[in-house]
Amino acid sequence: MVASLASAGLLNGAIRIPNTVGPLHITTDLRAGKITCHVDIDAPSEGRPATRVNWLVRQLRAAPDSLRVEAFAAHSRGPGTAELLRDVRTEPGRLVADPKKEVLTFRVALTTPMGTKRGRGRGAYIDSVLGAVDQFYGDVLQHLKVWSAAPPRLREPIELPPATPVSLVSTAQSSQDGAEPAATVTSDSVKDSGA
Repeated sequence: MVASLASAGLLNGAIRIPNTVGPLHITTDLRAGKITCHVDIDAPSEGRPATRVNWLVRQLRAAPDSLRVEAFAAHSRGPGTAELLRDVRTEPGRLVADPKKEVLTFRVALTTPMGTKRGRGRGAYIDSVLGAVDQFYGDVLQHLKVWSAAPPRLREPIELPPATPVSLVSTAQSSQDGAEPAATVTSDSVKDSGA
């Protein structure tokens, strides 16, 4: 942490909140004066990429338009595609760089200004971090749910033909059963007949 603070001006940490989709990551950029809170969430394991994006967007109804949404696809190098939530709401396909590649993970992040004053109170660093965490949890994280597959559905009952009444069932041979095998003639049967 000291090396990251000295070289890049970044402080990183995470809070694990029970029963949420993942840890809430907090990054404070002291040079830029910004606080970023983000969470990573696994995409559904079935459906087209645009369907997976829509699944996430439906859960972010209460989230601010300035929320940044990033999609990571399978077998892709480098960072994923990132857009602001207001643009993804109108056109979910913006997060899909290649429709043939499966979207695996989303990152949802909110950036807020950092307070520069020391101590506590309005405009202070500590209160701005606490405010950013509360806002991200209240607007985003508490509304996100892990995807689960729908249970299999029962098949529709098959209609069987009505049962044939017993009175119509016959065991006697008919012309539709085919030819009868011919009787074999033996010498005993010829003597009995008197021929």
